[in-house]
Amino acid sequence: MQIRNISYNDKKVKSEIAQLVGEPFGWLERFRMGGNGSPRFNLIRASVPIEALLAVDNRRWHCNIELRPAGILLSFRSRLETYAWIVPYRSLYLHKSEGYLTLHSTQYFVRLMWDDYNKSTQKFLAKLLTFKAQAQSEEAMPA
Repeated sequence: MQIRNISYNDKKVKSEIAQLVGEPFGWLERFRMGGNGSPRFNLIRASVPIEALLAVDNRRWHCNIELRPAGILLSFRSRLETYAWIVPYRSLYLHKSEGYLTLHSTQYFVRLMWDDYNKSTQKFLAKLLTFKAQAQSEEAMPA
């Protein structure tokens, strides 16, 4: 739901990210789940604020997705800065069409080039959908 510059070790930004999508997984959890990061995706289109950041750089647009307990971080680089789009699972919507994967929330969207025959992208999408389903089932449970 928000875009933040994560290039620097800023405690305020880290705590904000942790509040929205949770702390990063520990190394043992990452090992058990077979990793929590995506392969590199080609970013095709994005909402205006994200495209404005990417347009100042004349390189290809790439991004990675990191799974967190309560959401994802979609990170991309623009010039020498690294930015992250922070999206909780409750507001994340996925749409997969032929050759593309579109992620969107209330304010922003990104369209990624998708290869259906790549095993690593298939495994990552399965993990993402599992985490999203678990987060939604935990929200639906009464306390």
